[in-house]
Amino acid sequence: MGITIHYNGKLDDRARFAEMLDAARLYCAEQRWHALEVDERIIGHVERIVETRETTIEIEGVEGTEVESFTQSFPIDDTMRGLLITVHPKSEPVWLTFNEAGEMVYYMAMNDVGEYWENKSLFTKTHFAGVQTHIAVCEFLHWLQNNYMPGLSVYDEGDYFESGDEQKLAHAFGFLNSIMDRLQDALENPDSDDPEAQAMRGVIEASLDETDEAKPKRKKLKVERGKEISKPDPQWKRGRGISANKN
Repeated sequence: MGITIHYNGKLDDRARFAEMLDAARLYCAEQRWHALEVDERIIGHVERIVETRETTIEIEGVEGTEVESFTQSFPIDDTMRGLLITVHPKSEPVWLTFNEAGEMVYYMAMNDVGEYWENKSLFTKTHFAGVQTHIAVCEFLHWLQNNYMPGLSVYDEGDYFESGDEQKLAHAFGFLNSIMDRLQDALENPDSDDPEAQAMRGVIEASLDETDEAKPKRKKLKVERGKEISKPDPQWKRGRGISANKN
């Protein structure tokens, strides 16, 4: 949960790729953002989305869409080049990485035997870094769209990218924070009857291997918001990556 910016697209002119990366490096340096170089050859098999189905759902009177994806494994020999940009330590990174076809993509190594997950619908959660960080990411994507990727598609859950309305964005942050505060209080209170907290408690309790036949006594839960979930580093970050320059 948290306000997120979604983006995807393809370079119109593949010949400008090096120029775009140089300009992006300069942009990051001027903003004092950390830009990690990514240069990896992707060889093996990739899990790729081949079909999506959308279902309309309603939560607390707000209508939304639930998307179900179906995947298939394919052999792959491709590259991933670009930058992984850290705008703020509490924000997810901005993925400025591309395959040989010039498509924005991130190949996540699933293991050490050449199996990858392909993600062409990239996203950056900015919620825990605050409004100004969210604005900074949107402005970077506008810069990218205006100068190098006119076809870049962006969906901003805070609606700032489309509207430029900072007050509306701040309201969205405040509204979601209030929901998180209420849910956190309910989860940390073992006597709470909040239905959403009860549902989450049920999932947590079901995941515990309870050997006692008696119903376990409700316990106070410790809730940490915005904590990064540790995950294996991709090969290029472990110092074992293969240069994307093919022989």
